[in-house]
Amino acid sequence: MIKVISFDMDGTLVSPRFVDRVWMDGVPGLYAERHGLDLEEARRTVVDQYMKIGSDHLEWYNLQYWLDRFDLDASKYDLLDQFAHEVEVFPEVEEVLEILSGYQLVITSNAAREFIEVELDGLADRFDQVFSATSDFCDVKKSASVYMKVCWRMGRKPLEVLHIGDHYVYDYQSPLEAGLDAIFLDRKGEAGGREVVCDLREAAEHILNYA
Repeated sequence: MIKVISFDMDGTLVSPRFVDRVWMDGVPGLYAERHGLDLEEARRTVVDQYMKIGSDHLEWYNLQYWLDRFDLDASKYDLLDQFAHEVEVFPEVEEVLEILSGYQLVITSNAAREFIEVELDGLADRFDQVFSATSDFCDVKKSASVYMKVCWRMGRKPLEVLHIGDHYVYDYQSPLEAGLDAIFLDRKGEAGGREVVCDLREAAEHILNYA
C-alpha cells in the first residue's frame, strides 16, 4: 500500500521558467559582461559548454561550478534571487497537494538544494521532506540508488512509495527499477499508457482509484 508520494520539482510542481532564466539568461548575461559579448553570442558559448557536460553528470546542476568555470565574479544566491520572481507553480498543484494530504508528501529532485529552496517558497510546509539527489546524495536520478536512499531516509519500503515526475528516465524508469511505483507526467499529452498522466489532477485520481 502506498504511504508516500514523491514529486519531482521542475516541470512537475513548477514550470521550468525560473531555472531556464537562471541558466539561459543569468549565466550567459554574466559571461557576456565579462567578455564584452552580446547576449546571444555568450549564450551559444555557455550552452555549448553545458552540453559537453550533460544532464547525467553532477556538474550540470551545480551553479557554483559554472560560475567558477567561466571565471564569473558573482554570488550564486544573488543570481537565484534575481530570477526568483519567475517561479511559477502549476495551477493545479495546491488543489492536488490538498487532495493527497493524507499521504506523506516529499520532493525528490535533481535540482541543487538552493534552487529548490527558492522554488518552494510558499509550498514548503506541504512536504514532510525534501531530497536533492545532487546535493544530498551526490548522484542524479538516472541511478535507481537515489530512490533506494530516499526510501531508507523515509523508513519506508520501496513498494510503499510512489514517484511522479516529467522525465521518462529519471522519474519513471529509475523509480520502477528501484521497486517503487511511478507515474509519468507528460504535460504535452504525447505519451500514452495506464501510468501516464497529463497533469497532477489526473495523477491524484490515478492514485486514489488504485490505492
